[in-house]
Amino acid sequence: MMSSQVQFSVRNLIESMESGSAPAYQAALYELAEVAKAEGVEGLTAAVTALAPLLPGLGGEFAMTAVLAGACVEWGGSPMPLVDILPSRTAEAMMLNAAVPELWEAATGGRPLPEPESASTQELVRELTRRPWWRRSADSARHEALTRIAMAWFDMEDWIKALNTVMVDYQFRIAVPERVKVELGERAAVVADRSQRAVWVAMLAAVLDDEPIVVIDPCAHRGYALTMSGIGSNGQLHILLADRLIGDREHGRVVNTPPVQRWVEAATSGDPYLGASAPAKTSFELLDGCGRVISPDGVPADIGALDGVRVLVLQSVKQEYTMNVGRMFERMTPTLNFVRVLQQVETERWIARLPPGIANDS
Repeated sequence: MMSSQVQFSVRNLIESMESGSAPAYQAALYELAEVAKAEGVEGLTAAVTALAPLLPGLGGEFAMTAVLAGACVEWGGSPMPLVDILPSRTAEAMMLNAAVPELWEAATGGRPLPEPESASTQELVRELTRRPWWRRSADSARHEALTRIAMAWFDMEDWIKALNTVMVDYQFRIAVPERVKVELGERAAVVADRSQRAVWVAMLAAVLDDEPIVVIDPCAHRGYALTMSGIGSNGQLHILLADRLIGDREHGRVVNTPPVQRWVEAATSGDPYLGASAPAKTSFELLDGCGRVISPDGVPADIGALDGVRVLVLQSVKQEYTMNVGRMFERMTPTLNFVRVLQQVETERWIARLPPGIANDS
């Protein structure tokens, strides 16, 4: 049950938005944040629960409400009340934002678009409705649609920031439908040229969870079954694979130099920043089961499936690759669980499926 203090602060926030007073709104946001934090996990979750149903109808400066909901999650509240709302609302914001340049071009004949921080929604709507055909067909619904599009030019980053905050949570990610994740990736790609946060949205939407992988060491004719979750980049995967697989040949592991412990910490729960003076290095080159090189700059979703399973093939390092960062998303907890060494007959079946050129690495 929501505490009376959180309930009162939420009501104040709603009233401040209805009044249209920016100072009152900012004060109400601050008040709710302080009240929720003071009440701990229960108060933070209560605030998220109360804010979630408000989000679909909000835009412009009121999109900061989503940022507050994300902050409550970061402080310890549950993200789950946002699952059915925040991803789709963020996808919508990116879609509307993507429409602005073309509409602006048609309305102004090519004048430079205002920076999101330098103009108001009202000014942008006024410019977009200057064209005669807009004036001839103007009605309240059309004006409302244009206003929502214009607001997205200014508020998209707020929606994305909130979503990125909650998408690092495993339970949240697995609850988001796959079709919504695909839509997020598609929408983010369109606006990625003007938003680094959108690039991160696409990466988080592509994160694999509870994903089985098979790793083949063709030189040693050995194979391994693992499962992974929450790994944000292939560079991070490189480090974790080396940590899980390299060991004593007598125990069926891969013979190689093990990764430095500081690299493993950076890839899991320690400080992710290694710096240029002490970067992590790849222990092997990785190919997928079709023989394509898996770049450390990519994401695990890039690993192609072979007979429905993502397969990685270990090859000797042909060109050293260094990484200054152990993991892309500091608050996302990765797992790479070693399941078992494959039986020899299983390994040979996988090797037989590999392209001839990669089955005999030297």
